[in-house]
Amino acid sequence: MAETYYFIKDLINDLERGRIRIPSFQRGFVWDPERVSYFIDSIYKGFPFGSILLWRTKNPLRTERNLGPYKLPNNDPEYPIDYVLDGQQRITSIFGIFQNSLAAEENEETNWTNLFFELNSRESVPFRYLEDPVNYDTNKFFPLKYVFDSPRYRQITRKLDEKLAIQIDSLVDRFTQATIPIERFETEEKKYVATVFERINRQKVDLGIFDLLSVWNWSEEFDLQEKFQEISEELDQFGFKDIGDDLLLKCCSAVIMNSSKPEAFMELPGSEVRQKFDDIKTGIFRAIDLLKTDLNIFSLKLLPMENILVVLTAFLASPQKQPPPIPQEQHQIIKKWFWRSCFSQRYARGGAKITDIDLEEVSKLKNGMSSKLGEFNLSIDSDYFLKNSFNMSSIATKTFILLLAQSKPLNFIQGNNISLENVLSLGNSKEFHHIFPKAYLKSLGDKYTDDQIKCLANFSILSRTDNNKIKDNPPSEYRIKMPKDSQVLENILTKHFCFTDMFSDDYDSFLKARSELLLKKAEDLSK
Repeated sequence: MAETYYFIKDLINDLERGRIRIPSFQRGFVWDPERVSYFIDSIYKGFPFGSILLWRTKNPLRTERNLGPYKLPNNDPEYPIDYVLDGQQRITSIFGIFQNSLAAEENEETNWTNLFFELNSRESVPFRYLEDPVNYDTNKFFPLKYVFDSPRYRQITRKLDEKLAIQIDSLVDRFTQATIPIERFETEEKKYVATVFERINRQKVDLGIFDLLSVWNWSEEFDLQEKFQEISEELDQFGFKDIGDDLLLKCCSAVIMNSSKPEAFMELPGSEVRQKFDDIKTGIFRAIDLLKTDLNIFSLKLLPMENILVVLTAFLASPQKQPPPIPQEQHQIIKKWFWRSCFSQRYARGGAKITDIDLEEVSKLKNGMSSKLGEFNLSIDSDYFLKNSFNMSSIATKTFILLLAQSKPLNFIQGNNISLENVLSLGNSKEFHHIFPKAYLKSLGDKYTDDQIKCLANFSILSRTDNNKIKDNPPSEYRIKMPKDSQVLENILTKHFCFTDMFSDDYDSFLKARSELLLKKAEDLSK
């Protein structure tokens, strides 16, 4: 990328001609007046403020954004367009402060554009916003919007004391000579632009690659955003209302390109997306049905890793409206892959590269070929349940909850069935409680750390009613509230991976024994 610069006047001229434009995947103008004034002061004093990144292309984007409150004119088609990839806030600030040619759109906020230079100022920042930008003392203030308006600038200075006029001349000279550093690159490769923009914004604003992709015009008759919105609305009925465009886009790419990498998205052929969109939609809904029916995942909040849905969608996508059931052998392989992926946190560590490996293997499985799906190293021991703390946002906790749900736990005190769909649809921590109450363990002094108290092995699915009955009591005390029949009691405890020895209130022994039982279940699920 060749590095060069703009004089402020030249930058304004190119904006007024429509040669510099804002792509729609950029966010809007968000700087407040104070930040604008500090930025203008940096230019005035010659402080460094970073370069502007422009992408030059001969092909206009499908949709664009206004420059703050201003609608930019169309560009001469004979000239290329420079789209702003980085520096939109700075460019908008410069244009809004110094230009006089474009009127703001109706109902747009423009108070931030009325910035004045304070003559004889003793402040570190000699720029101010006035309550009345029309009626002001010309011996005290000079409006920056006249810096590049020579007739108005001369008209004002002609009537001023010479010392004041010299101050304004010096101000105008500084802004006239000031340069805005820019970097410009030219390409028609969308994949390259997408990668550059994503990396620029990684530390700034969360922006999905879908927002970027939406500006490439596939078809006026097929609006991908509308199609994704339709799917989201339908999924809302199934408890998956939080599914995002980026995840749906991954599913599309997995089905068509057999890849979840962002670079692959930009190569997605629009015609094939349109042709196979119903296949993709079928795959998504079948995947969610499998997650709910076989794995008790009733909410996206409890899906340990979102790329699980991507791989399942690729496997279950079908042109048939009512595809046949999954063959039993394939079904077992899918479940083994699911649990092994969750316990190993497979996609958290490997990301798109590992997902693409599994997409290749799941494609083989789907087509009846020999597949190694799920056949990767998995190392798990009882420390998994002792070293991981209960945290609803962690992969380990979500996996642990799904493991508990596999045993169809009963209410601890009442002994009746727990409605897993009601509990797990919420996806919050209110339905999961300490078996050895926190307050009880804290009452033992400094014997146990918070991490020991909050470890996975001390949690289970308990109704709030039962938890309120247990309160802060140790197991030996809330035992009397549980069923007296030994077989009923044994059944309850077994379904919670618990045992009668816990009523001795020996927390260390309890953790050791329960973590071993949980490990055995994890190993069984992963076979």
